[in-house]
Amino acid sequence: MSSFPISIRRTLIIARRDFLGYIKTWGFWLTALGPFLGIIFGVLFPLVMSKSEPTRYATILDETGLHASAIEELLITNNTKELEYILRSAARITIPQKDKEAFNKVLDEQGVEAAREMILKTSPVMAKVLNLPDTKLVFISPPANTMDALKPYLLGTNTLTLANQEQSLTGVLHIFERDGETKAEYWSTAPGNELVNLADLYFANKASENYMASAGLSREEVLKIRKNALEVSTFNPGKERDENGEQTVTAKDRIPYFFAAAMAMMLWFAVFTGAYMLLMSMVEEKINKVLEMLLATTRFSEIFLGKLIGVAALTLASLLPWMILGGIGLYGAMQFADGAIADGLAKAMSLEMLIFLPTFFILGYVFYGSIFIALGAIAESMQDASTLMTPMVLLLTACIMVVPIGIAYPDSPMLTAAAWFPFSAPFAAVIRLPSDPPLWETLGSMAVLVTSSVFVIWGSARMFRYGVLSGGGMASVKAWFSRVVFRRKNG
Repeated sequence: MSSFPISIRRTLIIARRDFLGYIKTWGFWLTALGPFLGIIFGVLFPLVMSKSEPTRYATILDETGLHASAIEELLITNNTKELEYILRSAARITIPQKDKEAFNKVLDEQGVEAAREMILKTSPVMAKVLNLPDTKLVFISPPANTMDALKPYLLGTNTLTLANQEQSLTGVLHIFERDGETKAEYWSTAPGNELVNLADLYFANKASENYMASAGLSREEVLKIRKNALEVSTFNPGKERDENGEQTVTAKDRIPYFFAAAMAMMLWFAVFTGAYMLLMSMVEEKINKVLEMLLATTRFSEIFLGKLIGVAALTLASLLPWMILGGIGLYGAMQFADGAIADGLAKAMSLEMLIFLPTFFILGYVFYGSIFIALGAIAESMQDASTLMTPMVLLLTACIMVVPIGIAYPDSPMLTAAAWFPFSAPFAAVIRLPSDPPLWETLGSMAVLVTSSVFVIWGSARMFRYGVLSGGGMASVKAWFSRVVFRRKNG
């Protein structure tokens, strides 16, 4: 064991030191808990906003006598549609797939209250979320018959008595005839355009209905005809036939591409986060002379490998909340989502994805991590580190552009070329997996990345050794290249 070039024990000690050094900081835990805090904020924010929104009492002074009741009915209709949308969204994660058809039938035939009760029986936790307050816009009868008489109510000079409480009038929608044309004006001292938007929608619908009626048409019939219009079906001759013997392209055929894109983005985030921490760790320890003290008891290779392992473990720890949420999301989609979504996710978790995703994850991290360790070793200060970081960030940003290309054009020659370029190979190879590329191309991408990683580790280790011993700086790098690469002797 003593002749082995690297001590596993010392390497793991270095790795543990780097791992614990970051994991004890507040910044790490804020980052790690960020997804859960975001979910809590996302759930509580709409509830807080709905509680903080005051009730607005408005009235419609309709001198024509034609529009007031219709506008009030439109508000009720819009609120019902909004609640139906919320209930259908909630049903996606609460109603099992086998009960989805029954839920939709209850919502369509019995209304929102019956559908709400069905969700609450299935998931009582949703009770508070679905206990939505009524609309904050409340219509009342006009307390006066002219606009001049209503203005004191808007200014607060006069008040209303509603449910034994004094309330102020928020706004007045005044509809009247002038010069043979219908006019509408909104008067209010308070901000907010909900009633204005509602009235605009009503009059727009009314204009469309009048225009169609002049030609003997019905707006409802037109919408029905558009809904039942012919749709083009898409087929793929290379796809296996389904149970009906067809080769139709469906939504589930696109899901694997979005799944692969999410995995490529996670890989990019892990590489970027881990590599940045490696760079900062190297610069800080070099400035504080910690590396010199470590070299008294450990080898360069042990420090190099230990830092890679330690920050890799730290990166995985920071990604753990996202992995947990992703696992919960996948389980929920399998249990509650539509059959097409569940089938698409099952297709995305192919054997190739399960094998090559962790492979490219490890190789990509080692490749970029080694580069950033070398950059940290030659940097003399945080300013040097920032200067060296900028081109690497630009390079990483350029490489991640293969993700949208892979979603939109999975057969793009540019994507194929990117899979053979070591800097973009980890991301391009992953995003290409759903299109089932030839196995030799995926293995070739992996071979290119393995070869590049070995070369980068060799070069980075030498730069790391030279940078620590020489004190770093671009001058020392130029001297190293002059002496080692070009074999020139100093005068």
